[in-house]
Amino acid sequence: MKKNKNSDIQKGYTEIGVHRDDFEIYINDNPVSIYGSQGQKRTTIISLKLAEAEVIHEEIGEKPVILLDDFMSELDKRRIQGLLENIKENQVIITCTDSFKINNSNYKLFKVTNAQIEVI
Repeated sequence: MKKNKNSDIQKGYTEIGVHRDDFEIYINDNPVSIYGSQGQKRTTIISLKLAEAEVIHEEIGEKPVILLDDFMSELDKRRIQGLLENIKENQVIITCTDSFKINNSNYKLFKVTNAQIEVI
């Protein structure tokens, strides 16, 4: 990285580093990207995002706001409930087209229709 510093400054981005690396997630020795269901793929991505949020929390001492945009579209009810259990200590903004119930949680639900916001 030090060797490419001047070139990176000129280009306005870094050409090497962990952000350029690819990695593969496996379930039972099978790559999720090839053999995983849509729900498994979505769960894997969300798990990585939650891990990232935890690293941020450990580094700065504050929990980041988590934005989950249409995360439920490919998750079954069991996975949705598992995710909701794992995010209940965080500030989370969830957008979705389906309604759902969050058990034992303090939350506000908004419905947006034709650019009008309604508190439900």
